[in-house]
Amino acid sequence: MGEGRISREESRHPDLVVEVAHPKIIHESGAEILRHASLLSLRVTMATHPDGFRLEGPLATAHSTGPRTVLYEGPVRGLCPFAPRNSNTMAAAALAAPSLGFDRVIGVLVADSSLKDMHVVDVELSGPPGSTGQRFAVYTHRENPAAPGAVTGSATVTTFWRSLLGCCQLPSKPGIHFC
Repeated sequence: MGEGRISREESRHPDLVVEVAHPKIIHESGAEILRHASLLSLRVTMATHPDGFRLEGPLATAHSTGPRTVLYEGPVRGLCPFAPRNSNTMAAAALAAPSLGFDRVIGVLVADSSLKDMHVVDVELSGPPGSTGQRFAVYTHRENPAAPGAVTGSATVTTFWRSLLGCCQLPSKPGIHFC
């Protein structure tokens, strides 16, 4: 968005702001952008059959110890270098939540021998406790069919493309706009 563009873009009432130029944009303008949004904590769990992983470094030697084994749980930044083909959804979540980023979005990678033909992604968003101690929370569960041993689910490319096309058909401001 850049300095001076915030107020111009704000007047367009964007539904989504994605920073792809440089993290300094968030450093310089993040507070202004977040003036219109809530801050939530984010956790993304990706589970698939052990044969569906292409792991590197210390995770390459990780083995399932049972039917369902957590191979990694922690900041997405620590996962991406060792699971670059299996952490795309988590990395996208970290980019979509710039106030949390790669250090505060939690990624969980699970080897589950019962998932022979699918990848499962669970996304958990939770806010800070309110005055009653309760939290706002949203949970999503996605099952993506996948060939045995596949890294990418069969619906991934089609879903991504249709999402982009859907953005182009928004009645308020059709198209995808890059700033």
